[in-house]
Amino acid sequence: MYTVTILNNGEWVAPGTVIYLHAFGRHDPVKIVQNFFLVQGRGHTILIDTGIDNLEGYLTEEQIRRCVSAPSRTTEALLRQAGVAPEDVDTLILTHLHFDHYINARLFPNARIILNRREWLYVLMPENKRYAPRVGFPREAFGWLANEAWERLELVDGEVEVLPGIRVIWTGGHSPGHQMVTVETAQGIVIIPGDEIYMYENLEADIPIGYYYNFENVVAAMDLIRGMDAIVLPAHDPKVHELYPSSQIG
Repeated sequence: MYTVTILNNGEWVAPGTVIYLHAFGRHDPVKIVQNFFLVQGRGHTILIDTGIDNLEGYLTEEQIRRCVSAPSRTTEALLRQAGVAPEDVDTLILTHLHFDHYINARLFPNARIILNRREWLYVLMPENKRYAPRVGFPREAFGWLANEAWERLELVDGEVEVLPGIRVIWTGGHSPGHQMVTVETAQGIVIIPGDEIYMYENLEADIPIGYYYNFENVVAAMDLIRGMDAIVLPAHDPKVHELYPSSQIG
């Protein structure tokens, strides 16, 4: 069994039309957080997504004033507080290649890196550059993955057990190669949905996300999450920290 620790870089904000499908009329900015996840057990130290530093640098002064109650914290500082150095991470699982989920990959020099094959090929194809602008898809980390980390990069397809008790499941809704992660803990299965949902409300009110690649796959992912009877940990919902104030599961 594993223990999952919720790490939070801090607070920021997203357009309502990103978080909620436009047709539902939820257009006002939404306060979100930046969660990523440390998984420990069975002799392994695993990170799911990388967090992102300097959240304030992505916000306007007005957004900071209205939405941010404390300065953001770096991924490395959060890990060290949990007793983990970046070089201790032996497995890095990326749910998808949007900047706030992969930008700090270079911090982890010893990790095998698990990424969906469709996701990797999509962002590398020149014909897709109009859908992957540099502002949201920084190329520097791609270059690092294709060079320094090349021998540690593992491309997977579909549903794969990457370690005993830890699985990735291709869903392909939010992005072409998006994958969710399930982890076995003493409290039950934990599912880390990446960005197939942003908020618990996406599931509870049956409102799909507004930023998607394939709408049918988003809806299928939501149904899959509901059917798993699992502990769900969205990457961007502040409510995660209300439900799990210790920040640990298992």
